[in-house]
Amino acid sequence: MAHELWLIKGETMTNITPMLGTLTWRSNMDELGDEINFSIAFNDTNYFPVNPCDIGDMVALYNNGKEITRAIIVDELKNGRSPIAYVAFDYAFYLNKSTAVYQFNKLSADACIKKIAKDFNIQIGNIVSIPKAITKIFNDKKVSEIIKEILTTAEQSLGVKYLMEMRQGKLYIEKQSDVIVTGTFQLFEGGPQYDIHSALMNPSKRRSITEMANTIQVVGNNDKVVLTKSDNKMAEKFGRITKVVKLDQNEKKSAKQVAENELKQLSKVSEENSVDLMGHDDFRAGRLFALEEPTTGIKGTFLIKDVLHTISKGIHTMKPTLEVK
Repeated sequence: MAHELWLIKGETMTNITPMLGTLTWRSNMDELGDEINFSIAFNDTNYFPVNPCDIGDMVALYNNGKEITRAIIVDELKNGRSPIAYVAFDYAFYLNKSTAVYQFNKLSADACIKKIAKDFNIQIGNIVSIPKAITKIFNDKKVSEIIKEILTTAEQSLGVKYLMEMRQGKLYIEKQSDVIVTGTFQLFEGGPQYDIHSALMNPSKRRSITEMANTIQVVGNNDKVVLTKSDNKMAEKFGRITKVVKLDQNEKKSAKQVAENELKQLSKVSEENSVDLMGHDDFRAGRLFALEEPTTGIKGTFLIKDVLHTISKGIHTMKPTLEVK
């Protein structure tokens, strides 16, 4: 199996792949960070390898020597003589579980995030320039939610979508449009390479207006309406659906731009698709993937909302959920 899971204790690395029962990993747009699930065979007979894993240990997932992700074991489940199940999260776990208080005064969004990362000893791989000044007090909120709120504020103002993920234990924030994935697969090591689009399985397509907003009301701190902007064609066709966006007083001058960007994102029929594919390590939540499937009519470049990777009997498969970006 090309994929290997290594246990890291200090300077010691142990390949625990031969002991694994199942191995899956997943990422989701609503969460910050990757999750690894695996099980270790259990047997109390003589000479059977002793389980080396424990809560707080680090595991790293590799494919042909290239690191995919690394994570900290946070859960262990022992159930009789069944395999021992483990759940591990990457370093974003600490941002998801920790709360903090921050006050920013006209500090750029990327500088705010860099300060938070430094305070929580999160290494930075790359954070692009995000030229949106943040002036706000975040009081006793989850750190991951603070970062997401900063990015949402920037996206509303700038009309740019950002991708946030951990790679090799480092935080990356990049423009979403720069991260489009594709790939190939092989059924056995050394075998021929096939395009990932050539083996589409179980496609499904769902369209809905439940998440639509075709009218945006921007209000200030005093709850007075600053402006209202509508997509009249969509409102006439589907009925008026309003979303209220609250801005600080010093941001009222950007109200028109915020309303236009919100309409661009929300005034549409949402489409959510899913399909089973042969696996490729580059598929992670928040990235983009182009797909065309004639039976359901799925066609376009989609946002990977979430994705579950599975290794079973040496075969890597994945199930991404795809959303119109």
